[in-house]
Amino acid sequence: MSDRKYDLILASLLGGAMGDSLGAEIEFWPLRDIRGHFPEGLTELPPHDGRRGAITDDTQMTLFTAEGLITAILRQDARGICDPVSVVHHALLRWLKTQEISPRMQVDSGGLLADQRLHRRRAPGNTCLSSLAAAERFGDTARNDSKGCGAIMRVAPVAFLNGANHVQLAMGCSALTHGHVAGQEAAAAWASILSAAFRGNDVEEAARSLLGRFRIETDNALRAALDAPRDGKPETIEDLGGGWVAEEALAIALYSVLAANGFEHGLRIAVTHSGDSDSTGAIAGNLLGLCYPDEVLAHRWRTQLECLDLIEVIAHDLWLAAHAGSGRGFGCNPEAELRGRYAGY
Repeated sequence: MSDRKYDLILASLLGGAMGDSLGAEIEFWPLRDIRGHFPEGLTELPPHDGRRGAITDDTQMTLFTAEGLITAILRQDARGICDPVSVVHHALLRWLKTQEISPRMQVDSGGLLADQRLHRRRAPGNTCLSSLAAAERFGDTARNDSKGCGAIMRVAPVAFLNGANHVQLAMGCSALTHGHVAGQEAAAAWASILSAAFRGNDVEEAARSLLGRFRIETDNALRAALDAPRDGKPETIEDLGGGWVAEEALAIALYSVLAANGFEHGLRIAVTHSGDSDSTGAIAGNLLGLCYPDEVLAHRWRTQLECLDLIEVIAHDLWLAAHAGSGRGFGCNPEAELRGRYAGY
């Protein structure tokens, strides 16, 4: 498949999964322990939960978010009306079932939910679990005041939708699990930066264009990342925070991309700190994939990734769904190819 937009979507999702996997084992580790255990730095994916290339809830929820967005696109095209946030909510409730928690509403059983490889509990955030478990209707917003990084870690698929209001959609999807507006705005800012990079725009210019558009937490995070010295040192990362809350994760991910001289270098910057390393790696990896797609697509870590085939299928289907209703440049009907694969269509 030669379409450059497809390559970018795939590289972004692969980059996020690689960052997630690179940081999974060292999440919660103090920086001194990371340096002691990896004196040459993280040059390979460390084994986690019994395998190299393991993905965590960050990548799991990103895939389910994408599944929901694809379903929403198809439903809108078929019926002329759809609330995409509610459809994404349905998809995230299906992820909840993979974590052995039953949602209050009935959800479909096919699609990603049917793949037993995703039924692994890899330290999912309690906020995501509790807010999804408490929802009484599709589209219910979270009844908490959390701005944890779970609000931003799964937002990348939003950036690839043609004609979408990325700010509004990112905030709506984040509000399903995180009630604090600062977390929602951090996700919206990140979706905006990803969307700009997806369209070929400069990352730093895209970030600077957002200054003054959001409340103080997100604005300060953007400024901190833009103004920090581009040395890529762990101490510089730690000055930006631990990534446990959304605006800190935004700052670390953006800084890692700005300081990077390549994809792998940027991932190592993003995860080497005493904080939420898998989440900051996943978030940064989504943007690094857009900045260095050829490096990602040819990277040696690609074949080590857990659920590689699912990531590739979701990337293909996100790209295909963007053309639903057009048929342009295809030897098939995009809706017909996708119709049988998405629950609730």
